[in-house]
Amino acid sequence: MADNTDSSRRHFLAGTAASLVAVPAAFAAAMRSHPAVAGHGRSDLRFGMVTYLWGRDLPLPALIGACEDAGLDGVELRTTHAHAVERGLDAAARRTVRDRFGASPVEIVGIGSDERFDSPDPDRLAAAKRATIDFLELSAAVGGGGVKVKPDSFHRGVDPDRTIEQIGRSLGELGPAASDLGQELRLEVHGQCADPAIIERIIEIADHPAVRVCWNSNPRDLRGRGFSRHYDMLRPHFGGTVHVRELGDGRYPSADLIRRLVDDGYPGMVLLEAHTPRPRHLVSALGNQQAMAAAMAADRRHRSEEPVGGIRIAPRRRAPNMLDVRAGDELVATVRLGSAERTPTVFPLNAPGERLAIRGFPFARNAGDSTDHPHHRGLWFAHGDVDGHDFWHDPKCRAKVREHVIEDDAIRFVADWRRDGRAIATETRRMRFFATPRRHRIEIELELAPVAESMTLGDTKEGTFGLRLAPTLRVDGPVALGRLENAEGLLDGECWGRRSEWVMAEGPIDGRLVRVRIDDLDRNPRHPTWWHARKYGLLAANPFGRRAFEGGGESGAMTVTRDAPLRLAYAVTLETGGASTAASG
Repeated sequence: MADNTDSSRRHFLAGTAASLVAVPAAFAAAMRSHPAVAGHGRSDLRFGMVTYLWGRDLPLPALIGACEDAGLDGVELRTTHAHAVERGLDAAARRTVRDRFGASPVEIVGIGSDERFDSPDPDRLAAAKRATIDFLELSAAVGGGGVKVKPDSFHRGVDPDRTIEQIGRSLGELGPAASDLGQELRLEVHGQCADPAIIERIIEIADHPAVRVCWNSNPRDLRGRGFSRHYDMLRPHFGGTVHVRELGDGRYPSADLIRRLVDDGYPGMVLLEAHTPRPRHLVSALGNQQAMAAAMAADRRHRSEEPVGGIRIAPRRRAPNMLDVRAGDELVATVRLGSAERTPTVFPLNAPGERLAIRGFPFARNAGDSTDHPHHRGLWFAHGDVDGHDFWHDPKCRAKVREHVIEDDAIRFVADWRRDGRAIATETRRMRFFATPRRHRIEIELELAPVAESMTLGDTKEGTFGLRLAPTLRVDGPVALGRLENAEGLLDGECWGRRSEWVMAEGPIDGRLVRVRIDDLDRNPRHPTWWHARKYGLLAANPFGRRAFEGGGESGAMTVTRDAPLRLAYAVTLETGGASTAASG
């Protein structure tokens, strides 16, 4: 099997060292001054570092001094680095290392080895086991609490299940030696075995209390069943260390991870494992990282379900057909009803914390945005076959707002669906907004009535009530880190064309998990509806595409009349934070 995991991880973790020195300081200061953070004091979270890469060139005295000056609580010493704490140290040298840490407030957390147990070569496997025992003895002698090891990869011609069994049994064989030395074997979630479900299998096969898991903050944590389920799966097996990447890199929800650890009363050490070159001002950079960790641990924003003041809806002074919806000081959404729009549209649409949850294009050019499907515009309602007219694609088919009114926390408008200036249907829509620090919600009621006596909405996949996701919420794409899930538990591409009560997208935005969910309300015709949910970022409910989605059978076309118009109702929920309530139904 080709090993793509490490390369994708390196791509994910690549970033500029300068931004990860300067940004965290400002970020931490802003967080500490926020009302939801200030006044809560320091948590019990302990924060340190792994010496890869920021400490790899430092001799041991300089390394301990940098950690002390930065206020770190501990350090994991990687082997083969300049601090030279290796298996070959004699007893006197080991005592010297132990004494150096004994005289410092900085704790030696353990040894980070590169030993792994995946090789099909019996000699290499046996050598890895011998080396691991040596490292366990070294860690015990210098005052550490355990040794980090790797699972690690699958090999061509070898059944993956056989490799998983081998890794688990190897760790199980080493468990008694670790226990006798008062050490943990810390299995890093790494390599082709980075799927948390594989790590859980390995730990179950090892079946020894000294064999623990070192969470490693991988992109893979966010995929499949998602961060929260993966965390819950492995949390009972956590050992004394958890690895995080540079705090301030918004591509991983480190704040949610740290918040979960604090809530759980995690007694171990959270260790920065940097993947950028060592910054010029190392102590300052480490201090900024420590400050960010403390701020994240104290941050209680996006947890409350109490309403955020009242919803305020107001037109823009110079663009009265653009209605800004706010909750407290935050912009929730802007509803665009002007004649320049092909159809009434919502953009931006934000999760709590003003995290833009939908694609910027064509309204704005944001980093990572794709420019495909220009008819995918924010959050909108359209269909690809309305009496033979394509309101999904055709720019000549437009919905022009005739009138609108603001009703406290809601917006109501009437729009004419037109083709070449001729009215085909009349849409009446009401959008009501709700907001808490954790969740924004829009409840939408739609009515579409024909101008003529009747009108048919055809069976096509191109529709109907949809939004285009922000780039990191996508499953596929250059910066995609997200996932899809429906009410039946189907994931990603399996959601397309299936009937379900809801579909949810989840992924990281600005260092927090964000979930976007559309619910097909049970009073809708043909509930539960079909979903035009694409891995590239489209999320749309479509009650008419039965044959298009199922590949045959009865047509999903629907004829409506002036006396019996189409009536649909949806709810759009946007959440910020780590615990996935959106996936619970």
